[in-house]
Amino acid sequence: MKNIGLVFFMGLFLIAIPSKGKAMVPPPNSNDSIVYVWDFSVSEPALKPIATMLTNDFETELINSGLYTVLERRRYNRVLAHQNLQREVRDIANIPSASKDSLAANRAGVVIFGEVKDDIDSGVYEVTVTFQSLNEVILRKGSVLIGRGLIRDNQTRKKYMKELVDLLHAKELLAAKKEQYNIISGVLSTYMVRVTDVKNRFQDISRFAFSDKNYFEALGKTIFAYNDVFDLLTANRAKYHLDFIAYWAEPRGRELEDIFSSILDDIHITYILKLDKVRVAIWEYGESSAGKNEKQKMRNSILKSVKETTDDLGRQIDIMHGKINPFLSHLRVEISE
Repeated sequence: MKNIGLVFFMGLFLIAIPSKGKAMVPPPNSNDSIVYVWDFSVSEPALKPIATMLTNDFETELINSGLYTVLERRRYNRVLAHQNLQREVRDIANIPSASKDSLAANRAGVVIFGEVKDDIDSGVYEVTVTFQSLNEVILRKGSVLIGRGLIRDNQTRKKYMKELVDLLHAKELLAAKKEQYNIISGVLSTYMVRVTDVKNRFQDISRFAFSDKNYFEALGKTIFAYNDVFDLLTANRAKYHLDFIAYWAEPRGRELEDIFSSILDDIHITYILKLDKVRVAIWEYGESSAGKNEKQKMRNSILKSVKETTDDLGRQIDIMHGKINPFLSHLRVEISE
């Protein structure tokens, strides 16, 4: 995408790219980030196949969260040496000493237990998950209800297990959403300030740039400041969007993408690049050897183009504020609830 600016003002600019970090903060104790998922227990033997599917789905969602190093159950034979005890194991106190030793040897700090109960009267399954340290302290606990007719559906089951992971990490999820809000609101606010500066500068001082180099250079500085934030936004557009939708549900992701598209199509391409041509025209005016009357016509034409373009740009900026302000307001409401 073409940036505005003339050759004689071109230079190298260092753009501060935000450092990539984990949006959701792992547990403070490093050992607590290494976990083992014990096979989910059941209230009755007939539920064992369902429990196995839920165990696998929950473990997958836990891995996808990026919060933990999950020890692969099938590789730790000593932990699983007591298969006959699986149904009874619901907390650390029930784990055999040999299994505890194996977990400790593999640096696991947390064991995750799940339990599947059939609430016959309500027609639902209750899935409860507990995070417990090796010293028997319960760190997290949560549950979800899954309709009897839904639990064997692959996509539905995975959806509920993701919801359970999110529920168990509500504090971290909120922190991640706040971080994404700060990043997105920061770049959008900066962009709107810079594009408004471009509009105002061209409206206010372009007429003086014909005869005074200082005013022309002032236009250039305003444009370069705009280019910095525009380059930052476009270079990281995909990352901003992917990081954002990892923690904000639709339609917020679509709203953000619509804002990015409007900045590119409705502002940058439609108006900013026109002002690039205005700067070129001002420069060519200064270099022209045409007569006084001809140059006056050139000047009037340029100023007319400036007025038309900046007036239209001003209206588009107002439209963009009408998209961005409600979007950010809705995000603030969601993270404050």
